[in-house]
Amino acid sequence: MDTAHRWPELQRINAVPVPERLRVGQVLNLGGLAAVLHVSGSVLLQRASGLEQSLAAGTTLAKGDLLTTGRDGFVTVGFADGSRIVLPSSSSARLIEAHGQRTQLELLSGRAESYVEKQKEREFEIRTRSYALGVKGTHFRVRSEGAEQTLEVLEGKVQATELSGGRSTDVSALQGMPLSVAGAGPEVRSLLPPPAQRTETDRNTVAAQPVAGAAAYHLQLATDPGFLRPAAESRAQTPRFVLADSLATGFYHTRVSALDAQGIEGQASEGVTFMAPAQAPMASEVHALGNGRWEIRWTTRAGRSHTFALAKTPDFASPVVVESGTFTSGVTVGPLDGPARYYWRCREQAEGESSLPTEWGGSFETTPP
Repeated sequence: MDTAHRWPELQRINAVPVPERLRVGQVLNLGGLAAVLHVSGSVLLQRASGLEQSLAAGTTLAKGDLLTTGRDGFVTVGFADGSRIVLPSSSSARLIEAHGQRTQLELLSGRAESYVEKQKEREFEIRTRSYALGVKGTHFRVRSEGAEQTLEVLEGKVQATELSGGRSTDVSALQGMPLSVAGAGPEVRSLLPPPAQRTETDRNTVAAQPVAGAAAYHLQLATDPGFLRPAAESRAQTPRFVLADSLATGFYHTRVSALDAQGIEGQASEGVTFMAPAQAPMASEVHALGNGRWEIRWTTRAGRSHTFALAKTPDFASPVVVESGTFTSGVTVGPLDGPARYYWRCREQAEGESSLPTEWGGSFETTPP
């Protein structure tokens, strides 16, 4: 950047919603053609020369670079036009081109989720073993796992062109198709609807309503609402997931989607969950009392001191309530405005203990008065 007047360009490239509220330690792409915005878990970078290099947020990528995520790895790459691509666990992709007019990647294995900025003069393409997927601006997913290859379009439109034969198919928003050259032609279908997430009283559990036609379900966790900083994921035959104990304590944004018999992943529902440590209360419940007042219930041990906080954002940057006391069975809050989502957490510490405090929390939605 040669002038401070180009800050709106930096804001777009890095998907920063409010520049005045940057996170401490947040890495920004200062105008390079491709750079790593987020990395967690095991991720390997192999340069075009064959040199393997450690990967960190801020690493600049070049033509021919190969990214590979492990079973616990996630990486998000940002491009100069503001487009982003997320590689989840067990995925591998190579950067073929990244310059002012064209971005091209090759998905060698696994999955990729792309958020492509709408620009008339630029091209964005992802290639699998059998298809070239070209877009001008859209949100889509592509998968290449073993013999299965699939495409799902969430926003915009993708043109899928066979690498052998050149036959092209337009796939519109909320549609998907298997990426197979076998048969008379591609089968475009509507995506399965989002499974409605439901409130679970069990600790560290995410659950949703079953969807007709679903063969499996997919859970994604991220520390940001845009899912550019993924933290974990899992698949199951039923829409109920128990979170891994290795996750750090705190709030996570959740996505749950259903997959059909051919592996086409449907629309995702979104929610928020709280990962609590093992020593936290086993369950908590939230009940509306009327007149904008809410009761949050839990049961914990006596003889402990507590700090309760309530906020409209999961980072608790501007809490609505902060109270200290002994809250062994819960608290009552309100009156609260609505409609809105509120986040709450409670920290417990026994007097004289040197260990870290226990923490638990959750969220709930209020309705208009």
